[in-house]
Amino acid sequence: MTFADLVAPLDSAVFQSSYWGVQPVHIPAPPGGRGALLDWARFAELLGVGAHWTASNLKLILNSRPIVPDFYLDGDATMPIEARRVDPARVDVFLGMGASLVANDIERIAPEIRDWTQMLGEQFAALTNANVYCSFKGVQAFATHFDVHDVFAVQCEGEKVWRVYQNRADAPLVAPHGGEEVQRQIDAARGPLLAEVRMRPGDVLYLPRGCYHDALAQDGASLHVTFAVAPLTGITLLRVLETEARRDPQFRAYLEDARVDAGQPLAAQLHALATRLGELAASPLVRDAVIDAQRARIRPTHAFTLPQRPALESYARTQRPARIDWRDSGMVLLTQSGAHPLGTFGAVAEYALSRPALSAQELRARFAHVPVAEHAALIALLVRERLFERYTPEM
Repeated sequence: MTFADLVAPLDSAVFQSSYWGVQPVHIPAPPGGRGALLDWARFAELLGVGAHWTASNLKLILNSRPIVPDFYLDGDATMPIEARRVDPARVDVFLGMGASLVANDIERIAPEIRDWTQMLGEQFAALTNANVYCSFKGVQAFATHFDVHDVFAVQCEGEKVWRVYQNRADAPLVAPHGGEEVQRQIDAARGPLLAEVRMRPGDVLYLPRGCYHDALAQDGASLHVTFAVAPLTGITLLRVLETEARRDPQFRAYLEDARVDAGQPLAAQLHALATRLGELAASPLVRDAVIDAQRARIRPTHAFTLPQRPALESYARTQRPARIDWRDSGMVLLTQSGAHPLGTFGAVAEYALSRPALSAQELRARFAHVPVAEHAALIALLVRERLFERYTPEM
């Protein structure tokens, strides 16, 4: 599955330029279908993976209200809730009453769905997950709401009518929660109906974050998968700036006393700090840190090679001195031969220098979001500067 496959027959470049983050779009299944993502039999099989399902990742909703987990969890009610698992028989009772079932993070136990979340993560440098929604004719699981991430909903079985409203929350970071009064405020804020979309198997509905919507199953049971896509926001810059500012003595200094000279010394100091923050925000150092944070949003997959035992490429730290220096131009490795720019893999170098020994595989596992080529370039630099030397561990 590629992103082009997901949005076909809509051209992926058109989607990126005209819809991503801008407006919702309904993408009917292409001729011949989109390929089976999830059917009833496979969903039932996944629900049978009992150890996975807890109160945190399986929800039941009846009449737009969540059912208290105690009613469908096994074990003693005095046990910690995280130690209890979902009781399938009790869940079935609520399904018989018409409750909707929400199965969160299903990609953790379904490799075929994990392929989709991985693809979307790579496409948008985003944190992604997949939730499955099972609902029944005429039952509305959720009242009108908006999500704080972008959504790709893929209809798998049955049909569902989505109502999308004209108004949109402005780049929300949190969604309102509460009782009937909060819901009345949401209903008032959603505005008039923008579109009513009937989703059939293979159809995709894209909703940018903040879009008010609700949905209702039609003509029997409905099964769809919602992929949440959450790239980093500008708030990330503030976190990165705080980390870098802690290394700058200007920011570690005490603030001037605002009671002295009508606060003029403090005003001058704050102005100087603001100027320094602006310099940092525009620096390659911060840019590289943000790039690293974006890469870390993507959850890489790993396949075991059993029964073959992985061969480790091991290195031992030598006694030669070296240290990391943080400069506005970026992180550099200072060795006896000079300064070596590290770019976006500075954090990997910092970890490596803290270890008496390591393997290339350990670095790639710990910093799996860093491209393999950058791992190789760093190891080559460490060996060339004789900071590490290759060795064969005793077995």
